[in-house]
Amino acid sequence: MQTIQFQQTNIMTKKLLQKKGAKALLSSNFQSAFYLFESAFWLDTNDLDSKIGLYLADMGMDFGQEAVGIYEFYQSILASEKRSNKYRVQRMILSLIEAFDNKTHKLSKAMQHSKNVAMESYDAINYADIKVMLKTKGFKEIYSGLPVNTKLVFGQKSDFYEFLSLLVQHDYIEALLHYIDALPRYDIELIPLIEAANNKLLAKSKTKKRQKVSK
Repeated sequence: MQTIQFQQTNIMTKKLLQKKGAKALLSSNFQSAFYLFESAFWLDTNDLDSKIGLYLADMGMDFGQEAVGIYEFYQSILASEKRSNKYRVQRMILSLIEAFDNKTHKLSKAMQHSKNVAMESYDAINYADIKVMLKTKGFKEIYSGLPVNTKLVFGQKSDFYEFLSLLVQHDYIEALLHYIDALPRYDIELIPLIEAANNKLLAKSKTKKRQKVSK
């Protein structure tokens, strides 16, 4: 009776490749990260973790700081969001990477569409009115007092980004993600906001860890 011997191989699993790729990317070793994520991608071409890592490793060769920032944000959001929202987060990150690559995406049509839809609703509020209220009241007081289904109307693109910036400043990270996720396309100008949101999440995570240690 013939005995069949199975030889051990050094072939790494997809998860291990992704783990090593993430470590290389966060260390700004983009060439190694690209190779590792590429290897993981070909093991499973449907895995969006590998695709995101691969794209960001490629981006990092020219825009290292931005690539690391987006990847850190991606990991922070995965850690804070429900597992059921993972696919939505991944699609958002892939769209942001695409927007960064194209660099020509505009929100003017999207803003006009938002304005037209909102004006059809009785519960619409023009952001210009909120700006007037901000002269005498705090943003948290105003935003928390808005009805749940209130639609905000933005006359200018700069107003929209100002509003998103205020959301980040006052820790409305979930609301920020909601607005970003609702956009039909993403703009490169979202990246600084995402980096700021990521810093907020990291700070909260460190605070929670210190509180656990002190107990």
